[in-house]
Amino acid sequence: MKMHKSIVAAIAAAVLVASAACKNGGAPGSSGVANPPFRGDPPQDAYVYQGEPGVYGGQLVLSLPSEMKTFNVIAAVESSSNDVLWYHVFRCLVDFRNGDNPPAYDSGVCTSYEKSADAKQWTFHLRRGVRWSDGEPFTADDVLFTYDVIRDKNVQTDIAAIFDEGKDANGETIYPELKKLDDYTVQFNLHEPKGGFLDMAFNLWLIPKHKWEASWRAGKFNEQMQVSSDPNEMVGLGPYRIKEYVAGQRVVLERNPYFWKVDKKGQRLPYLDRIIFVFARSFDTILAKFQAGDIDGMSRVLADQFALVKRMESPDIKVEDIGVTYDTNWMVLNQHTGTNKTNGKPFVVPWKLRLFRNQKFRQAVSYAIDREGIANTIYSARAEPLFTFVTSGDNYWYSDDIMKYPHDPARARQLLSEIGLADMNGDGLLEDSEGHTVEFNISPNAENAQRTNVAAFISNNLKEVGIKANVAPAAINVISTMLRSTFEYEAIILGWQTGVPPGPINTKNILLSAADSHPGFPSQQTPSTEWESRIDDLVKKIDASPDEAERKRLFAEIQRIWSEQMAEINLVAQKEGVAYRTKFGNLRPCSLPPRLTWNCEEIYLKSR
Repeated sequence: MKMHKSIVAAIAAAVLVASAACKNGGAPGSSGVANPPFRGDPPQDAYVYQGEPGVYGGQLVLSLPSEMKTFNVIAAVESSSNDVLWYHVFRCLVDFRNGDNPPAYDSGVCTSYEKSADAKQWTFHLRRGVRWSDGEPFTADDVLFTYDVIRDKNVQTDIAAIFDEGKDANGETIYPELKKLDDYTVQFNLHEPKGGFLDMAFNLWLIPKHKWEASWRAGKFNEQMQVSSDPNEMVGLGPYRIKEYVAGQRVVLERNPYFWKVDKKGQRLPYLDRIIFVFARSFDTILAKFQAGDIDGMSRVLADQFALVKRMESPDIKVEDIGVTYDTNWMVLNQHTGTNKTNGKPFVVPWKLRLFRNQKFRQAVSYAIDREGIANTIYSARAEPLFTFVTSGDNYWYSDDIMKYPHDPARARQLLSEIGLADMNGDGLLEDSEGHTVEFNISPNAENAQRTNVAAFISNNLKEVGIKANVAPAAINVISTMLRSTFEYEAIILGWQTGVPPGPINTKNILLSAADSHPGFPSQQTPSTEWESRIDDLVKKIDASPDEAERKRLFAEIQRIWSEQMAEINLVAQKEGVAYRTKFGNLRPCSLPPRLTWNCEEIYLKSR
């Protein structure tokens, strides 16, 4: 990012940033002037937005329930990082317009793309004249570089699993071949047909070769783009770039002066000068800030907040019910069979690991959980029981042919008895054959009061069947590290934010046994169970099938296996809403993330 041309402009920008938390989210109306200004000329192949033209100026202030963990879009997994980086700062080869009716793919940084008749060859033609947010040209070399990075075994990312086409004779992962045809044309050559390859392409968040090649070749890519890094180093293709990061307070995005879209009047996008995300640390704090007028929107109105927020509706505030979300809530038991390389100790003590890896134990826990009670009390009757990794909100991919677990303590006790657990000393708690009391810790993310309450609710449910569960909340970044790196936990309550677009390809990062986010036991060298091997095989068949009905049938089979095995013990799916101030034009909420800002370059502050 380059300096402003004048000291006056820099001071003006600083004043606006400092007022980020002011009443009503900022200035009362747009200025009509782009500040910071655009630089250079639009690209010769500029994307032309055909919707309602807006006006320049102003800012949109939103909140996140926790701080970002990283600026590294290749490594980011938790929603607080992705909610800022995706769409706003980084872009993929193609765009996905979440809020269109129906949602559909858009050419994005490409002028066009095409596939071969057998869906094994996909060619993308890049727009000429597109520049990164630091002014450097974007070319095919950047696409090849990004693809090299995500396939590097030493780079921590979930994206590689999306492109996984199986294993070769040596056990090495097979990926599509990516070729550079010229400076503005790239071609993926696949080993098997993939009619849904655009779903894969919309996971390749592009990064600039000129910024990160040296650190990648030095084996230091995982350490790059941290929140403590200089924001000026964060270069992307999105409509905004990172201007400021204040730990514990906010991240400020300002206009990318080289963005590659114009509207039908010839005005360059984006319209807003800034988007500011305030770190609120909890959803209750977000609600309080919206009530006070400190933020302009709530992208998640939780189930237990909806009635209160709905009463705020007025000509200035719009509240929309988006129904059952695509997002899931779950509890996972640590099934990792490995050991800590530092001290040589197993991640899970052997007697607990035997229980956690026992299907009947996981099913017993599931039967013990009163999901209806959780939905009615903690979620104010705005949630429904969930038994697999797809919610009924996804009316295209969801299958109801799954194993379900109504609250049944008697059935839970029966299963626990079948695996040799009994109350041997009359204290009301079960012991195994070696005399160990069946006890484990459940860690929800502390920032989310709902999940903390769910953990306490489940603890009481498990006590009824003789299991002692201790609630041990931890910060979301700590939990993310435990799940993916240290593996030193017993049980965690968390949730998956849906992939975009939803469906088989964007769940590969949890379904595949080798994936970094595979629940309970990620990054397996070979599948540790027959059912995991079966799911791996089904994922491969889904990828290869050009028949949509067959893909849906295979995906339904995966959902059935998941519900039988309880890879993660799915809990409930919320019914949520969104709320926002009506002073913004072109703000069109949707149920897929980012719910309020999927078209952030088109949103503008109305004149008054």
